[in-house]
Amino acid sequence: MLNEKEERRHNTDHAYPEEEVKLAKMMMEGLKTTIEFFHYLMKHKQKASLTMILISTDDLKLDNLLPRWKRQTDILFELDKTSNVYVLICQSTDKDGGKQFAEILMSNIRVYSEAPTYCVVSGPKAMAYPLQEVIFRMVEKYISIKEEKKADEVFFTNFETTKTIESEDITYRTELS
Repeated sequence: MLNEKEERRHNTDHAYPEEEVKLAKMMMEGLKTTIEFFHYLMKHKQKASLTMILISTDDLKLDNLLPRWKRQTDILFELDKTSNVYVLICQSTDKDGGKQFAEILMSNIRVYSEAPTYCVVSGPKAMAYPLQEVIFRMVEKYISIKEEKKADEVFFTNFETTKTIESEDITYRTELS
């Protein structure tokens, strides 16, 4: 029989892998200044819109592909080269545009590889929330879809309704899903 200390250590009901916990830290550190700048611009220009796309894929390096696929005004962040995790900040992109671009990325990746790909989109309305909440919700959704092995689908983190992260709809599935 395990003692209480050992039992708590092995209880993984609410534990996340170290790699994913560090992802939230990397996103906060890597995106903070850029998102704060966009918050400033959005406050003063009122009409600016912004969509963030968190994407990763197994067995296909995106470091050469994503720069070719993004627009000149999109900002690409390499969060973890080893795990192949990236964030695209898409300026002047509304909810539908973010969804469509994520779908295009997924289709382009599928041309090069059948490797599992994970994608979470956070739309313009999310920018009304504190940066920390936006990032933490995106990472939480990302962790959830990886744990459930829901690859090759684009998930939209919705800040516009009271839906929980677990109940949000899938916005896109590749043909192989």
